[in-house]
Amino acid sequence: SNSIKHELLRLLLVYSCNAFEGGRIYHKLSRVNHSCNPNSVVSAGGDGSSGNDSSKSQDISVLRAACRIEVGEEITISYLGKYLYAGFPIRQKNLTVNKHFNCQCDRCINATEAEDDKKTRGDLASRIPCPICHPRTGRFLDEDVMFDDDADSDDPHAFKVCYAVPQNGMTAEERNLYCPSCKGTTFANPDGSIRKKKQGMSIKYMHVAEEKVYERLAGNGTGGSDDKASQDEDVHTERDIDQQFLQMATSTCGSQHWTVHFLNLSIMEESLASFHSTLMTIGENPEEDVETMEDLFTDIAEVADGLQRAYTFASSLQLKLDPAHWLFDYTVGLARTLVGLGDEKSQKYGADWITRVENYAQKFEAQDMQKVVKAIKDAWNRGQKHSDEKEGDGPDRKRRKNH
Repeated sequence: SNSIKHELLRLLLVYSCNAFEGGRIYHKLSRVNHSCNPNSVVSAGGDGSSGNDSSKSQDISVLRAACRIEVGEEITISYLGKYLYAGFPIRQKNLTVNKHFNCQCDRCINATEAEDDKKTRGDLASRIPCPICHPRTGRFLDEDVMFDDDADSDDPHAFKVCYAVPQNGMTAEERNLYCPSCKGTTFANPDGSIRKKKQGMSIKYMHVAEEKVYERLAGNGTGGSDDKASQDEDVHTERDIDQQFLQMATSTCGSQHWTVHFLNLSIMEESLASFHSTLMTIGENPEEDVETMEDLFTDIAEVADGLQRAYTFASSLQLKLDPAHWLFDYTVGLARTLVGLGDEKSQKYGADWITRVENYAQKFEAQDMQKVVKAIKDAWNRGQKHSDEKEGDGPDRKRRKNH
């Protein structure tokens, strides 16, 4: 009957909107609302404390505050996973398809013309080089603008890129750009000169690039071949495709746009997996080991640079969450690789990276992952202790013993 169909549909929607990872629904926890700037997170599996059985703890989800929450302030979480760090249209599309609602949180509401914080409101994750400050010769940005290599430079004479922030909107026409540097606004469909129309095209280029990258990321996969050689070939093919998308996104949107960081992290994930397999083969062919290690150090440096840029990007969004909520796994992967190299300098660098997520792990990760973080840091401490002992056994110490 219609009443039964209606009830079944209602139950399916309740499940679809409120289930956590693994399909779990909780009486209270599933009632916590979403925000694109949440003040809390849900940790799966508990924290492993109080002697919890590890198998039982997998059925536990714990709600934890990610920042100070004022009395009377609503507790919110994110339903978006990594797409919390994407731009407005992608967040809304994801929520509409998977959770059946449009978000109206503070991050998703545009500033009004009268608001003083207009320069910091809007779609910060989708900011692009200002088309007024940095005119394009065609579809793509000039090379010095797209890469913005001097973004972190303290040199007052260094070239600085000015970024314009889109308004929150689902279509290109709704995403006018505001540049806090020149105080100018770029419209997608302006009236007037050809120059302004060319400037407006940058919004449409950005919008198309976002859709293409999202489709790529949402459908990313390596095919599932059982043959190892085929799997390795598939991984290289996927990486090459990601590199092509990254080049397109960077040349269209610049280095501060969310698409660039998402693609960098996708490539980084593949690179980190290959690092471990490469280290396992060292020693099998001594003649090629030197070249292999040189290539490995170059690739590791690129990963570290990309990860640092992702941390800077995440912090620039002014969210309440620690960037480690997004970047924890990548940081641990890089730190493990560095420690695995074995030399003192690499281990120290690995310890520096793991220190960035140490506090986060203690608050939000399960006990097993806390042990991994501690083991990585302890590896550096043991190496430092061993180095000190070797120095202590030098000629000066031996002379002191003889006296």
